[in-house]
Amino acid sequence: MARPRPRPQGRISIAPSGALTRVAGALAAEPGLRLVRDQSLARLTTFRIGGRAELLVEAGSETAVARVAGATAAAGVPLEVLGLGSNVLVPDEGLSGVVLRLVGDLRRIRVRGRRVSSGAGAALPHLARRAARAGLGGLEALSGFPSTVGGGVFMNAGCYGTEIRDVLVSVRIVERDGRRRRLATAELEPTYRATNLRHSRAIVVRALFELAPGDPAALLARIDELNARRWAALPSGVPNAGSIFKNPPGDFAGRLIDACGMKGRRRGGAAISERHANVFVNLGGATAGDVVDLMREARDEVAARFGVVLEPEIVLAGGLRERFAPRPSSQ
Repeated sequence: MARPRPRPQGRISIAPSGALTRVAGALAAEPGLRLVRDQSLARLTTFRIGGRAELLVEAGSETAVARVAGATAAAGVPLEVLGLGSNVLVPDEGLSGVVLRLVGDLRRIRVRGRRVSSGAGAALPHLARRAARAGLGGLEALSGFPSTVGGGVFMNAGCYGTEIRDVLVSVRIVERDGRRRRLATAELEPTYRATNLRHSRAIVVRALFELAPGDPAALLARIDELNARRWAALPSGVPNAGSIFKNPPGDFAGRLIDACGMKGRRRGGAAISERHANVFVNLGGATAGDVVDLMREARDEVAARFGVVLEPEIVLAGGLRERFAPRPSSQ
């Protein structure tokens, strides 16, 4: 086991001076909100990596989310959304501004006939099992994702031939300026592991699904079968964030990385899993910098050998995407 290394104590600071204090003061009186200063984010992510949030805000309603979005936009304060922390890498310096989590009514699930309405903060595995127990199928393949419903919609989560767009009817979103809208699935322009929410950065607060009738026992058995298959292929007992890269068309990121002989490759406390080459693990004391450096190595070696440029599936928060970006070549 690698000895944990001290984490950087610096902090990203890009919010206007005093703006966050004013935002916190304005939000403190709003119903449905809970504010926590200087919250550790490492313990809120499955990677167990990252610094602290200047202000963590938990919102329990669509109205509360709209208040947070409007207040931060008006003050020029950064706003990040954090679900179950399973598909995100947080910078070692932490995140300035507000980090938002959805709680309360935004985690509730309601079943009406073949339609299921879910708050975006609900866990996707919980939604799949709730639907199966109600005799509604279509989400079984997604039951192994340790993601919120909102995170699954945001990235059009998919597995075993099923994507969330296949059963999604519509979503309720809050724009970054606080406006609220309903969007049909087609308006999200879903593609492989992506929607246009990556560009608009709108916040999903609720999702509506239409599912197919089925036998509850058979649906639950199918969930158990698929989860056993998924978990058998992944490292267990060590912090990780699932798939690091998207699969390129007609191939698998894990196969390409493995073909480069990179299983077990380490940078600091981070390593490429011996079990699955598209999963990176935290062996103890890994920093976000370690992970990004390892991602760059994998991307560059795959590109050099196969001419394929791997794209991140994991969300690189803060300034990590810029750190991962290829360095301009000198002529």
